[in-house]
Amino acid sequence: MKYEVKQGILKVENLQEFLFKYGDKVVFLNADYIVDENHVYFAVKKALKAWEKDRKVAKSLPLEVMLYAAATRQIRDAIKLGVKEGINKVVGVFFNNVKVDDFEEKKVLVEVSKNKEKLKRIVDFFDISEDELKVVGAEKIPLLIRERIVLFDIEK
Repeated sequence: MKYEVKQGILKVENLQEFLFKYGDKVVFLNADYIVDENHVYFAVKKALKAWEKDRKVAKSLPLEVMLYAAATRQIRDAIKLGVKEGINKVVGVFFNNVKVDDFEEKKVLVEVSKNKEKLKRIVDFFDISEDELKVVGAEKIPLLIRERIVLFDIEK
């Protein structure tokens, strides 16, 4: 399946209408929970492989991507990575060249090791222990996230 990953700003006026219109064509992930674009590419790759091998967890590919990006089976936890009504800083996965109204491509990802607020959010969300953080350092968090995605894939 063909897809593109883009960073940007997304304005959502009505979440229900937005999901009805684009729900199966694109997935937008909250940039505050994404460590880098490789995080998203890795999650998409794993989700697509799960769908191809009929090992999926979710009923839609975008939700499957969200579960992999969050490294969890729990939809209620994974949707924290989703969009809300209003202005959203996002990393979007666009399937089959879909165009989305009210999306402006723009660099929005902030490096985790250079932003204490994002570091805390990522550490809390992905349950990274202080010991793990001490051993690898903040600059290696992207590797820890990919490790959690792999573990999710194995354990699901």
